[in-house]
Amino acid sequence: MYRVDGFDFESEEMAEIARKEKNGIKYIKEKTKMDDPFEVAKLYTQLSRPGMFKTAVGFAFLIELQEYLYANPYIENTDIRCIRIPDEEKLRQRHEMKYKKKFHIALFFAIIFAVVIVALFTITYVSGHSPYITDYEDEIVNKYEAWEKQLDEREQALDQKEADTQWKE
Repeated sequence: MYRVDGFDFESEEMAEIARKEKNGIKYIKEKTKMDDPFEVAKLYTQLSRPGMFKTAVGFAFLIELQEYLYANPYIENTDIRCIRIPDEEKLRQRHEMKYKKKFHIALFFAIIFAVVIVALFTITYVSGHSPYITDYEDEIVNKYEAWEKQLDEREQALDQKEADTQWKE
């Protein structure tokens, strides 16, 4: 368990969010005239929008502001919004769907990469030789050696014919 401002959280992630909310609340209290009910009402209206707070630390601050506004005679109780608490199941499902979508995208690209790699190996295997530069060099050297051998054989054949024709004369 992770404790923040009197609340226990089961995950480090939620505790970190609560710490950030606590620091934000501290900053707001320092920068706002908390004894001015109209300033507090304006602040409460801004902070009570859905999604502003995600943990009990933030909601406790909203309740504190709400109670101050209910107790203040200058503010109409009908002007004070109710605090909307998010449905944990919907949040979990939305979070889960986000990860499912990312998983499906990653899986799609992994399959594409696997198919490309298999295709490259297949092409290399079917082509009969590997397309490395050293193999090309060896292939070219072997061609030149074969040409040189053919030229040497032709030259010997020509020399032999010349020698035969000189003997006959």
